[in-house]
Amino acid sequence: MSNELQTKNRNDIQTKGGESPDLKNLARGVLNNLVSSVQILVSDITALEVNTIVVERINGSKFNAWEAYQEIYSIHDPNYFEIKGIPKEGSQAQALRQHYRSLFDQLEREYFYLLLEQDSGFYNPQDERITRYRQNLEEAKKRQENIVEADENNIKLAKPILPAPTPIIDEKDANHQEDWIKNYQEIQKLLKNAKFVRTLRKIAELKAALDSNNVTSTQTDIIYAQTVMQLDGDIITRYNKELFNLPEEAKNSIITTHNEGLVAGEKQWRGTFSFLINLVQNIAKLS
Repeated sequence: MSNELQTKNRNDIQTKGGESPDLKNLARGVLNNLVSSVQILVSDITALEVNTIVVERINGSKFNAWEAYQEIYSIHDPNYFEIKGIPKEGSQAQALRQHYRSLFDQLEREYFYLLLEQDSGFYNPQDERITRYRQNLEEAKKRQENIVEADENNIKLAKPILPAPTPIIDEKDANHQEDWIKNYQEIQKLLKNAKFVRTLRKIAELKAALDSNNVTSTQTDIIYAQTVMQLDGDIITRYNKELFNLPEEAKNSIITTHNEGLVAGEKQWRGTFSFLINLVQNIAKLS
């Protein structure tokens, strides 16, 4: 009896003192997700870009992935520009509309690449959208020689592929409800993909910049100054020629503001790199 109790107590102590398999697997999963996130960040911050734009107002709302997705998708609605009161006539008006359409195209392109990437979690060779894309691409090749398959314009051959964020109300057709549930699940899966959400955030920022102007006007916000700093040390600064048509005081103010933003951005950029390097080193030790 005494030996049995001693053995039991010793086993209890070993169980409490060691890590449980579930906890160890959870920690490993968290570490793997962290490593994946760091890999994406490292590939995404190899360049610093600072733009200086003068806008009428600044939207202070915080980023919400679901709302951002809905807003970008709404651009595809045939009545979007009429509802927003965006002009139709004139070359500048068409350019403004194209700016908005390009935002939808960028997000759709990001999603399409996920559908084509085998390790993305979205890949399905039997997906009708991929099948339709390949069939239309073959037809396009017959009409045009030396077509570039990777050209982003050819992605439109798949037709709209982003899952709709709003249901189609039709009581006579129950399939619409099933499609909506399927779309909702697909969107939720998308919004858990770090790469897609990062692209969505950037596109939402571009849309906010367009919306910050008077959308009933054909005039779009002008990027007066742009500086791109590459990891290898290359620095490219561009100034819009419109900047030099401004009064001297306004021109100098914009240039000064841009230079100050560049200094602050570079400091934050370097700080982010240092943080990531330390993070990678700590992950390597843990693994």
